[in-house]
Amino acid sequence: MSGPPPAWQFACAAYIPLLTANLSVVGSGLIIYSMLVVGRQTKLRKPHNRLLLAMSIYDLLYSLVKAWTFLLAPAGYGVPGAQGNMQTCRLQGFFIEMAHATGAYNALLSVYFWLTICRGVKPERWTRFEPLAHILVFVIFVGFASAGVAIELFNPVFGFCFIGSYPPGCESSPEAPTCDRFPPQTLGLLYEIFAQAWVQAYILIVIATNMAIWWKVRQQEKSIQKYRGVGERKVQSIAEMKKEVNRERMVAIQATLYVVAFIVSWLGPTVFHLADWIAGYKAFWAVMVIVIFTPLQGLWNAFVYARPTYQRLRRKNPDIGRYMAMKAVFLHPDPLGSEGGSSSMQREGPKSTMGPGSWVPSSWRPTSTASAMATSTNAVDSFDDLLPEEKDAEQKRENSWENGGRNGQELTRISEVERPESHQSSDDFQDNA
Repeated sequence: MSGPPPAWQFACAAYIPLLTANLSVVGSGLIIYSMLVVGRQTKLRKPHNRLLLAMSIYDLLYSLVKAWTFLLAPAGYGVPGAQGNMQTCRLQGFFIEMAHATGAYNALLSVYFWLTICRGVKPERWTRFEPLAHILVFVIFVGFASAGVAIELFNPVFGFCFIGSYPPGCESSPEAPTCDRFPPQTLGLLYEIFAQAWVQAYILIVIATNMAIWWKVRQQEKSIQKYRGVGERKVQSIAEMKKEVNRERMVAIQATLYVVAFIVSWLGPTVFHLADWIAGYKAFWAVMVIVIFTPLQGLWNAFVYARPTYQRLRRKNPDIGRYMAMKAVFLHPDPLGSEGGSSSMQREGPKSTMGPGSWVPSSWRPTSTASAMATSTNAVDSFDDLLPEEKDAEQKRENSWENGGRNGQELTRISEVERPESHQSSDDFQDNA
């Protein structure tokens, strides 16, 4: 692009996020409400939910300042209807810079899944180091955002305020005024240091960890194939192995979906920054990709977060409509069970009625553990919904029962079968909402 862009292009860059970023506000807001207000005692026990909560908080702040760009952009710099000044402009730049913490949490989420699936790390061990990760992310990105404000790095760019030369547009053509601060050669390096180097590192981390997770799942599936047809005595052991591998596959799918949400949102800015920095390539359509997709990560995260619980609710309660199932995911503290999930949600009839004192339909109300375990079709779901410490106790009870009915020779044979390493952590992931 040579010379200043036309006003309609500025308008598109400034006002399209009014839709896309507000959709992300809704998605991140639902995740935050679901965890902090509704499910504080149940959902926040799980490390991956705590990481997702922190990611959603940073994304919410980013989406708000992107959605209301026209209120923050300074008047007189191309955005039609702009109401802000240079102070509000740098405020927007501050929160956009701080939003790179969302990528840090995407990387932490992928590393957590890799540690639990591939390395057998238990959630309790991760929890000991988790506060340090939160502190480091906050200090690093609030520090970079504050430094950007201090050196006046955040200036009006194409329709919003972020890393840019001053006066705006000084690098757009030979006829433009001379840049007083941050000429194009310096600006590209600063953009890399303050923003894109982080995103590029996150992309490498999430791709590498997810490839390792899928490799581990594939190896476990191959190990099951080796033991097919070995006789009835190992049928139970193979079934248990298959169950664990299926759980790991579910975790791998969920981890991959979070990675896809991140890459779809942030790959555009990375590619176009490198094209501009290396080859001087600029195009209006590249700006549109950024303003459409980058603000949408909160919406994608909300769909990924809801997916496992939504699917299990619909399986266990086929008569529940889509809207009510989604409402349960976000507005019920424990949609798949009660008190940490050790109970099943039992369907009592084809239609649900509202119980006194709660919006939850009576057909979803948790039954007691005893009545839930009495139904064989619900027993597996009841076991899957247990928290890690409850799963250990339940597994010991099952092993004790099995030991009474098997001879020592059979137990020895079963112990020789290769078992997955990280069933506890993958079980913990099951009730992700």
